[in-house]
Amino acid sequence: MRKMIKWKPFNTIPEMNKIIDEIELKKQKEPKHYLLPDLIENINYTIKDALANNLKIQVKYMKQGFLKYEYGYIKNIDTNKKYILINNTKIYFKNIINVMV
Repeated sequence: MRKMIKWKPFNTIPEMNKIIDEIELKKQKEPKHYLLPDLIENINYTIKDALANNLKIQVKYMKQGFLKYEYGYIKNIDTNKKYILINNTKIYFKNIINVMV
């Protein structure tokens, strides 16, 4: 039997592969989330509580248009540069969407 070979349009042009991959990547990106003031206050309280009581937290945040998760202990909070450090990952305050203990 003869197997069927799938044909991709523009697959013969190498430059088009890069462009198609970039378009697919842009389709997967999400728009920036905007938080209500009460949710921001809740996030701040959860972060302070986790730092004071040495609790593990899960942080949901945006990075370059994609949702990311980080789970661990808070190592440092830098209020000047506005980020928290979890597992050697800097998560900027403006990118945080949700925090759970």
